[in-house]
Amino acid sequence: MKKSNKAKFKELTRKEKVEYIWEYYKIHIFASILVMIIVGSFLNIWVFNPPPKSAVSVNFVGSSIVSDNTESLEKELNPIIVTEEMGNKKVFFNTFVYGIENPQIQMATQTKFVANISARELDVLILDKEQYNFLLLQGSMIPLDKVFSEDELNKLTDRLIKGKSEEDTNEQIYGINVTDNEKIKTVMVGDSEKIMGVVSNTLKIEESKKVIKWFLDME
Repeated sequence: MKKSNKAKFKELTRKEKVEYIWEYYKIHIFASILVMIIVGSFLNIWVFNPPPKSAVSVNFVGSSIVSDNTESLEKELNPIIVTEEMGNKKVFFNTFVYGIENPQIQMATQTKFVANISARELDVLILDKEQYNFLLLQGSMIPLDKVFSEDELNKLTDRLIKGKSEEDTNEQIYGINVTDNEKIKTVMVGDSEKIMGVVSNTLKIEESKKVIKWFLDME
């Protein structure tokens, strides 16, 4: 009577059994290990150690930016903005460099910036005047009287910048001149005028207000 494969397998030595399994099932073994690694990574990232979400984002937009210097500002600002109630959140600093000679990199930067605004991922903006004027005209900035009280704005009278979007009939306060701000000068270098404002579709008005007050050393 012909022996079944199961019976033959039982008669093999331990070494032969290992060799047999490896010969016929190594692809399955590799696949199983790969699946376990992928599932383990997924669980680690999204369940056990999820990445922090944004408490508020601060974004430098211009042609002369030292991106490495945002790290120290982020560390200083984070404990001021993030509370225990926020859970796994942090302050994010981003940089968008314009005026790059490589057209592909320039286009990628522009696309990412516009996409982030549309997705409501940007809050506070610090821009070269040229970029500020463009975004203001497009209606991408919020009037600052929707962020600050009248008394708070009065403390900034000499810094406030008025302008009009395409939909405005009258000038409104959209920007704050921060050209001489020492914190900002560590990141945005050069002599161009620098303006701070808030993205029109932000969901984080109070946090954005705290960010601006921190930069300007306002009580």
